[in-house]
Amino acid sequence: MYGQDTKLSDFFYSAMMLNTDMNYRTYADLKENKAVQNYRDLSDEHILDRIISGDYDLKPETVNKIKKLKDSYGRIMKITQKYKKIAEENSIKVVSCLERRYPYNWKVLSGMPKVFYYRGNYSVIDSMTLSGSVAVVGSRNASKYALYATEQICNELGTKGITVVSGMAYGIDRHAHIASVKTPGSTVAVLAGGADNIYPPANRDVYDAICAEGVVISEMPPGQTPLRNYFPSRNRLIAGLSDCTLIMEAGAVSGTLHTASFAAAQGKEVFVLPNNIYYENAMGGLKLLEDGGNVLLNSESVIDGVARSVMYKRIGMGCSAELCFRDNDENVFEDEANIGVLRELAKLKPEALTDDNWKILIKDALTLKPLCADDLCVMTSLPFYKVSKLLTELELNGTVCQEKGKYSLTFV
Repeated sequence: MYGQDTKLSDFFYSAMMLNTDMNYRTYADLKENKAVQNYRDLSDEHILDRIISGDYDLKPETVNKIKKLKDSYGRIMKITQKYKKIAEENSIKVVSCLERRYPYNWKVLSGMPKVFYYRGNYSVIDSMTLSGSVAVVGSRNASKYALYATEQICNELGTKGITVVSGMAYGIDRHAHIASVKTPGSTVAVLAGGADNIYPPANRDVYDAICAEGVVISEMPPGQTPLRNYFPSRNRLIAGLSDCTLIMEAGAVSGTLHTASFAAAQGKEVFVLPNNIYYENAMGGLKLLEDGGNVLLNSESVIDGVARSVMYKRIGMGCSAELCFRDNDENVFEDEANIGVLRELAKLKPEALTDDNWKILIKDALTLKPLCADDLCVMTSLPFYKVSKLLTELELNGTVCQEKGKYSLTFV
């Protein structure tokens, strides 16, 4: 019965993972041996009975854990109902990795949560997939210099439509959220406790602002208190949700460095705000620079990094090029909704694209920042005369404008 209620199954999964000795290795064994189709099956008592019956080539410890889960099923279901009740009372929703709206940045990484919870405006997460996002983290006791830089850069990035992701802690996190929450990009706060648990409590004003304009998320179920060992896990989510990570200030021993490590391991660019070599609270950031981190000079350098990541995502989200044309090679692209496919075909079959298709790609390239004609030639692999002709036509119809040799959209 419960297995048919997908949302209740999502709550059940959280209750099971937090209150039994089930873990990711156990689930991997079940999945590999086709004992379950997905994690939601574990909320169905009949499926648990079938697994225990011994019809699968499972490890003995896996079977023992399923037996314990079956024995504690009633207790876990009570916890599940408690989570669901708290969620309803606090307008918290649950999202599954089985849903289309699950964040794309997490979809392409391993070790991301199978379910997570949110409160606020989920469209912020939807839009940042193709508009870009940056993680902004740093010291809780940050210097005035780092706080000022955080405010300026986060506001500039947010104004460009790039979403700022942080952890709602004191110091850098707080200033990053405040500077970006009312911008077009808005902000995402990733919490270590439940999405209803305001931590630290003094940041209630920031929490309320984010719930109204942005979105608060957590892999922890509603009602869960943030524990010390949850914070490193939270930091991997911040890095994973973002296209680039900005380290605004970090001491030699700092949780901020965990976020930088996660970002680097995930193949993300890490930018570090340079600081005084005699300032103890900057030693961690300076070490990152010594190890090859990018110097954070202004928002423009970050936008370049975000643009590269967004470009790869758009290609990755496009369908196969072979499916994009009919048998007679008729071009089926008539609007901008197929931008991911257009970008792929621009590389694989450029001769099939029309001038209108190329104009869509040029406008797409100008979404994040102004570019000169030479930049557009490199991005499109078109000759200068062709790009120049297309830009002139876009200028004449008022779509783009030119200033100091760079083209930008007249509206986004």
